[in-house]
Amino acid sequence: MKLILKEGKKYVLRCERGEEVIEELKKFCQAKHIGTAFFSAIGAASEVELAHYDVDKKRYSNKIIRQKIEIDSLAGNIALLDGKLIVHAHGVFSDFSMQAQAGHVNRLIVAATCEIFLEFQKVKIFRQPDKETGLNLMK
Repeated sequence: MKLILKEGKKYVLRCERGEEVIEELKKFCQAKHIGTAFFSAIGAASEVELAHYDVDKKRYSNKIIRQKIEIDSLAGNIALLDGKLIVHAHGVFSDFSMQAQAGHVNRLIVAATCEIFLEFQKVKIFRQPDKETGLNLMK
């Protein structure tokens, strides 16, 4: 991940071919001692693992897409769970026929570039397990 620009609490970042975006965001925030942030991104991916959460069954179903696709929209936040950074991201991706697929993003491998706008917060947002939903919710 390359730092393109920093102004105040805002960063413009770029992931390059082969980099895994979720892990790179986590590493960047750890290196900069950022505990809470919000981000958005666009670009191109060669592989993405999407997930959909079934609230009734309290479990995710996963789907891996292994083809070159557009990152039409990636948005998320970074918070703390038990002292560790958690990247929570959702995305919309489209293929050559412009068919879109969307969901929770577990993993995202860059095909050409991924341009990220990240804004960190001085306050910390924490997550904790919620028994009712089975999710790690902001508290």
